[in-house]
Amino acid sequence: MKIKNIEYENFRNFKDHGMIKCSTDGKVTIIYGKNGDGKTTLHQLFQWIIYGQVKFNKTTTDHLYNLAYENELDYGQVFNVWGRIDFEHSGSEFSLTRTYTYKKGVDDSEKIGEDLSLQKMDDDYNWKRVDKPEESIEKMLPSGLAEYFFFDGESMIADLRVKGRDSASKLRKALYSMFDLDVIESAINHIGRTDLKTTVLGKLYLGKSSIGSGSEVSAIKTNIETAQNLIAQKTEQIEKCDGEKEEKKKIIQTISEQIGSTKSKADYEKQRRDLKKQRDVFLENANSAQHQFGDEVMSMFPQLLISKAVNDAKNKLNLQANKSQLPSGINRRLISYLLKLNTKTCICGRDLCDDEREHIRKFLDMMPPKSYSSMYQDFTKTAARWGNGYDKQSVEEIIKRVLINQNSASECEKKIKELDDSEKNSKDIEDLVVGRQKAEDRVAELDRMINGLNSQIEKAKPYLKKQMKDYDKLTEANELGRIATEKIEIMQEVLRYFSDKLDKESVEYSKKLQVNIQNLLDNMLTSRRNVSVSQEFAVRVTDSYNDESKSEGQFAVVSFAYIGGILKMLKDDDNLQGKEYPLVLDGPFSKLDPDQRQNVVNMLPTFAPQVIVFSKDDLHDVISKENIGRVWTIVSNDEKNVAKVEEGKLWR
Repeated sequence: MKIKNIEYENFRNFKDHGMIKCSTDGKVTIIYGKNGDGKTTLHQLFQWIIYGQVKFNKTTTDHLYNLAYENELDYGQVFNVWGRIDFEHSGSEFSLTRTYTYKKGVDDSEKIGEDLSLQKMDDDYNWKRVDKPEESIEKMLPSGLAEYFFFDGESMIADLRVKGRDSASKLRKALYSMFDLDVIESAINHIGRTDLKTTVLGKLYLGKSSIGSGSEVSAIKTNIETAQNLIAQKTEQIEKCDGEKEEKKKIIQTISEQIGSTKSKADYEKQRRDLKKQRDVFLENANSAQHQFGDEVMSMFPQLLISKAVNDAKNKLNLQANKSQLPSGINRRLISYLLKLNTKTCICGRDLCDDEREHIRKFLDMMPPKSYSSMYQDFTKTAARWGNGYDKQSVEEIIKRVLINQNSASECEKKIKELDDSEKNSKDIEDLVVGRQKAEDRVAELDRMINGLNSQIEKAKPYLKKQMKDYDKLTEANELGRIATEKIEIMQEVLRYFSDKLDKESVEYSKKLQVNIQNLLDNMLTSRRNVSVSQEFAVRVTDSYNDESKSEGQFAVVSFAYIGGILKMLKDDDNLQGKEYPLVLDGPFSKLDPDQRQNVVNMLPTFAPQVIVFSKDDLHDVISKENIGRVWTIVSNDEKNVAKVEEGKLWR
């Protein structure tokens, strides 16, 4: 894709109609603008037209339309925000137009409609509308690579250790799509496993018996399907919880940025952020100690005791008292009495039936946790009875470490709440503090729900495995079972072929990316660094001591190398020859020293066939004259709320 021009009207601080024509001959298009003039807004315009998404800065409003334009309209009047990009792709001409329609209200304008239109010029120079424009654009310029095509120098330059996993996941998805590896991955998922009834293998497996195979086989088959349904249901619920959790995390981040942007609240936000980091470290340490406890138990006890010992210990360590649900007067002693086999009558005089006993038994889950000494005594008794010898001091230290870290995390949480409570009196951020607290409480609640659902899945898996083992024994002798087994073996061979192919190509592409990034870093960075890229496309950049720490300038150069490496890999791939990808950079050089900046600028033409740069600094002394194409300047009013773009370098 080469962008020929971009048009707009009523987009944020660009009130009137405007057009920017871009160089398509390999030269750099430069768009100058001072701080606040609208460079980032125009950068967002590209992404909005193509993807329908805008990442707002923490200090700006989320209105897409120009407020001055809206103010001139009568209430109830309908108006549009409009943008168009004309571009070339694979030898054809395209025009992409996105429109949002609003209706002015008393307090705010409401979006009442939107339209996306993609047109392609035919051989007779007539424009023809393309069906499913989103799918076509996704193929031309995958949204997973959007942050690499549209580089934001302020937000993208970050520590790759922090953003590495998220970036790798997005990159993997996008590259799989571009190299058609997603088709192989889809085939692998479609073939699936025998314990998933919706997959090819799962259907073949359940086909090992017919309706008339006998009551025992039918009963076990029903048990298998019941367990599969439960696992699928809980997995779906976990996915929904994860989705909501991500949304709440975004809300928390946005609110934190809004509060932190207020100078008077910056100190409060820093204290809160530091406490959250401390709390997370304590929780991580506690979780690590729990895993270590499990490892210790596994080395000490017979196999039959392992799962129960670890699960009981984990429950004891994590159990939270919930006295509010317990009826008045209920205690552990009373519950134990009522659950005895020889207790036939409740203290109220009514007979005890099985349903009532089950109801009473549930009260045990609401009991507060035992004390440390009581819990440890129970553990040592079990160890003495069942264990083959154990290190008492080691186990005791692990349990203490869990409890100490959990208590420390609780102290941090308490201080965070105290900070929030004190800031609620500040009217300017009261709603923000309350909103963030609600979102964080919901995230914690979702985490508990996810843990509970995972626990149910883990309990169902051994049961499913046992039922499948019995099912195999009962069906291995009949003809239908043998035929199904042969088909399963064939499909498993196909699955191995696809899995090997996916692994091989993933390794191949990750190595290519590693070489590309290393070469670019060697040319752009003034200090030596080593690059490694995993099969999952996670990138690490380290020195000879395996240290990942970098200065802001080094972060920036690494980010450039990351982008350049991706674009070079796309350009060099045989299957993608003829396809071109633009690079639109917003404030890319702000963190670089003069040497780094010159090195990066010299390498830019090798990154992509088209480079568009938004800059607050004069680049005419940095980019050679023969590499500069069209030049534009943003001209803004004094309030920085109405701007236009004029051709030429208009700064004096």
